[in-house]
Amino acid sequence: MIISRISILLLVLVAGGCFGGAAGPELPLAAAQVQDFRDKGNRALSRGDVARAGRLFDEARRLAESIDDRPGLAGALNDLGAIAGLRGDPGKATEFHRQAHGIALELGDRALIAESLSYRGQAAHLMSDDAAALAFYTQALALAREIHDRRGEAAVLNNLGLLQQAKGEADQAEQNLQRALALNSELGERRAMASNLSNLGTMSEKRGRWAEARSLFERALALDKETEQRPAIEADLVNLGQLSEVEHRLEDAISYYDRAYRGYRVLNQVPKAVDVLTRLIRVVKAAGQESLAATYQAELNTLTTKP
Repeated sequence: MIISRISILLLVLVAGGCFGGAAGPELPLAAAQVQDFRDKGNRALSRGDVARAGRLFDEARRLAESIDDRPGLAGALNDLGAIAGLRGDPGKATEFHRQAHGIALELGDRALIAESLSYRGQAAHLMSDDAAALAFYTQALALAREIHDRRGEAAVLNNLGLLQQAKGEADQAEQNLQRALALNSELGERRAMASNLSNLGTMSEKRGRWAEARSLFERALALDKETEQRPAIEADLVNLGQLSEVEHRLEDAISYYDRAYRGYRVLNQVPKAVDVLTRLIRVVKAAGQESLAATYQAELNTLTTKP
């Protein structure tokens, strides 16, 4: 099973905010401090430090509440919803995004409304409520197009493609992912392009187009390295390891899985490290390298033994 790119998708949406086009007027000092907390949280998130990002987004939320910065509060709530989704709590994410959407409607800020709708679609998707997710994405896409927000449109198309993929609507999913990639390529949005490429690679792999999938995963990895996106780099390595394993290229699979495992250890993402290490042991054994398998097994025992 490929490690899901839905978390990487959240990173794409959170980093700097995908909706709204060009930057607005200069913010008052206190509101600028709210945005500064959010920017720092996004940088922490791009390094894979979810815990620090969550603390910074909560600082932004509390400061925004204290100065009645309604746009800043809505943004911080969406940020916190994204963190909740990454932590596997879609119910909490749903509530954060619902609150943000309410504030956006109160303000009449169409860019913020579109962003909140897209986030609500993500949360519904994580809750396996496909009908609600589709409704939110459809509204977000229409609004993004109405306000000529191409970045936001690309983000929703990517999300919609993931939903359609999960529903088995492969042709429609691929079309929307390709549209998202085309838009992000025109805009020079390399981080978003990497997510699009990885999602397309997953589709190609499922359809048995292995050479195409490898090319897409390699392009995603190169872009994630250029933009220093953690743990997207590790997810790309896992995807390449999975594909190499399917193709019976065991030495390549061992290399990719080992690199992903080391990365997750550095990021202290233990569950993902355990998952990849389990795969690694399986492939090493299949390659007949029993001594190396024993070494990895000892590391796995250390990771899974409670203190």
